[in-house]
Amino acid sequence: MGENIKIREPTIMNEPSSEHAGDASEANPYVQAQLVHDVAVVRPTGITVIAVVCIVAGILGSLSSLGSLANTLFSERFASMFTPSGPAGEIQGEMQREMMAVLGKYYFVNLALAVAGMAIGIALFVGGIGVIQGKAWSRGWVRRTLLVAIFFEVVRVVVYSLTQFEMYPVTQEYMQKIAGEQNGAMGGETMAWFSTIGVVISMVFIVGWFLLKLFLMIWGRRYLAKETLDSYFGTTSPSQSSPQSPS
Repeated sequence: MGENIKIREPTIMNEPSSEHAGDASEANPYVQAQLVHDVAVVRPTGITVIAVVCIVAGILGSLSSLGSLANTLFSERFASMFTPSGPAGEIQGEMQREMMAVLGKYYFVNLALAVAGMAIGIALFVGGIGVIQGKAWSRGWVRRTLLVAIFFEVVRVVVYSLTQFEMYPVTQEYMQKIAGEQNGAMGGETMAWFSTIGVVISMVFIVGWFLLKLFLMIWGRRYLAKETLDSYFGTTSPSQSSPQSPS
């Protein structure tokens, strides 16, 4: 009867679930430290892929467009810096002047494409950061940016193809003249043939890279439209939303 009776404290069933979410975040970096209906939200693999692609494409695209802008503004000065002396240099100078005349036709188009490319790159970078953080605004931001980027890439490939189409006969003609001034070191037809191979390889690479980017952009837009991502972004699809009944 004299025994000490230990009274066990009652267990509280409704413990804060944020502690469990924190443990899940530490164990798995793909689990966000936020709750939706008391369930930790897992970042889908597709979201990670889209975010990384947007961030990388935004950085590289901005730098590439900056280089294109510099080349558009100072292409003639850059070309004159690498012109050799002598008869071959004079022929190369003539070729560069004709090439600059072709580029001059697309001067303002290339200028606009360079500026637009930098703007799209910055938008993709910002959107990628927002997507990786699950920001609600980033979903529509990235989808709209990708739609603009698709149109932008189509225009850029068309302009590049037209430029190469007009430059091809110029390079062919002057390659043969330069070969003639080099005392037969390499025949003009051989140099023209190598020039043709270079143009073909360049066009194949440009078209292949364009198709890959087009596929990624279309896939990214379609993926971000999935209703299964509503919980990740903390939003509700318009098709699922319904007016609340008055209380």
